Amino acid sequence: MNRIKVGSDFSGVVCYNIPELVFKRKFLVDIAGLQKCLKKHKKTTIKNIAENLNVPKTEVEHWFRTDKCFAIPRADIWLKLKKFLNINTSKFDAPVMEFIEQDGVYDQANRVYDVNGVAPTITSTSADIRIIL
Repeated sequence: MNRIKVGSDFSGVVCYNIPELVFKRKFLVDIAGLQKCLKKHKKTTIKNIAENLNVPKTEVEHWFRTDKCFAIPRADIWLKLKKFLNINTSKFDAPVMEFIEQDGVYDQANRVYDVNGVAPTITSTSADIRIIL
């Protein structure tokens, strides 16, 4: 962690540059191909898949979506899912399961804080502005 004094008068304001390690996929995932593969091999219900893999049904549902809510199966589940669905290709193994660790750069991580310690701020907007999620 680097401690940097901010401002020309060094009035006690301190910026903490705290590196954050994040995991990023090592390879690009062919989303359309993965969706097609999962759909082709889904021969049972989502409930049955969830029970056999011991994961929440809501998580499994996202593996079979074709909209923006599609989710790539977790790396720790992928091989079990492949076996259960009888997926024989290894095309998606590396893209789904391999990650690299790197420094993350986040706007909030590099903000200026109080001299008494790190105190994250809350981002807000005017009452006249609506945020649609």
